[in-house]
Amino acid sequence: MRSSIRRRILVPLVAIQILTVAAITAAGIILAARRDERRNVARLTAVLDVLERATFPPTPRVLGQMHGLSGAHFLARDSKDRTTAASRPELADEPLDLRRIPVHQRDRFESWRDWPMLSIRGETYYGALLSAPASSGTGGSTLLVLYPESSWSAAIRDFAMAPIGLGLAAIALMVVVSRWIADRISRRLLHLREQVARIADGDFLELDPGTADDELRDLAGSVNQMSARLRDMRQTIIRAERTQLLARLAAGFAHQLRNSLTGARLSVQLHRKRCASAEADPSLGVALRQLSLTEEQVRGLLAVGRRETLPRRACDFGEMLREVEALLEPSRRHAGVSLDHDFPLEPVIQEIDEPSLRAAVLNLALNALEAAGPGGRTKLCLLASEKEVIIEVGDDGPGPPNDLERAIFEPFVTSKPEGVGLGLALASRAAELHRGTLSWRRDDRWTWFRLALPRAFADSDENGADE
Repeated sequence: MRSSIRRRILVPLVAIQILTVAAITAAGIILAARRDERRNVARLTAVLDVLERATFPPTPRVLGQMHGLSGAHFLARDSKDRTTAASRPELADEPLDLRRIPVHQRDRFESWRDWPMLSIRGETYYGALLSAPASSGTGGSTLLVLYPESSWSAAIRDFAMAPIGLGLAAIALMVVVSRWIADRISRRLLHLREQVARIADGDFLELDPGTADDELRDLAGSVNQMSARLRDMRQTIIRAERTQLLARLAAGFAHQLRNSLTGARLSVQLHRKRCASAEADPSLGVALRQLSLTEEQVRGLLAVGRRETLPRRACDFGEMLREVEALLEPSRRHAGVSLDHDFPLEPVIQEIDEPSLRAAVLNLALNALEAAGPGGRTKLCLLASEKEVIIEVGDDGPGPPNDLERAIFEPFVTSKPEGVGLGLALASRAAELHRGTLSWRRDDRWTWFRLALPRAFADSDENGADE
């Protein structure tokens, strides 16, 4: 049977509180009753001591005064067992067997439990006999002392009323406070449960941890951390799926183009060799350069799309970027864009997967030429340090649209009407293959794409980056 946390908290807490208050109340009643019992017994004993030493006869008036002082009733009996005086007249005619009633002894009767109990006319009394002194003029007479048990019960009830009332009030207050505390905890747990349910449904919004600095706030913070990590993991999975789709698409697209490009380039080369006039035709050279540029892009697609990278070989970054400039020359002239470069004089050599990296730089540079537009400027920069090699491609164009800033490296994201949206995605994939990063920024009206590659990376991570 399902039981709520609020009930699990409230029921034991209230039960413990009730038992505690009941025990304290009972202890208080018992102690107060015993104290009052001792006081009443001591007072009655003192009255009996006075009567034992009295020299005056026990008249009804005297017994009435003793009743007022002690609360007990007194019956004076002569030697013939006849009642001569009584503090309560209706008890005078009641037949009593005085032989069964012990004589009062001061050291013996310390509490009502030491007094014998008598039943007279349906009412219970604590009884004892007291011998009248000879000086009282009633030789041989006895005095019967009767203390009503109802007076003792009434005293106990009077003592119990206040503690019981206070105890019930305390229990009611504790129940209300405990329920309020349990409801607060239950509501916060309900919020946590709803948040976890939303996380299970794919909604990774963060939960307000509240202002109370307690364990539930820590739990809410842990749930928020879990939500953030799951959100990041989902984005990673989405990117991985898109990357895998991109790799497959790139590989299939490249295989289809490679044969066509190879055939076209061979045909142009054969025509150039067979026709003497074709040797002097510059357009054939431009065509061959464009075919070479396309082939480089196809090789990059193949390098990015394959499951395993080709063996890396030593490459001079400066030489590779000069080759990229040469491949871009026809496109640059056609677009009317200037292309500057800034390369260090000394060689920058590192083992890389050259086809994929060259294709990435080609894509970045082609995007820069298109973004700059006629009369625009572009620039290729190479920076090297002990920790990393940085290739930057810049243009003075308007930059990417604001709505594409966060998803600019995602596959099929483009602002060009005729674009496919694979160039930057392939470049980003090539950076990942080399354990590097691809980022962009706007700086003084220039758009810069920054490809940063570490100088050394673990060979054991290569396959993981390719998956």
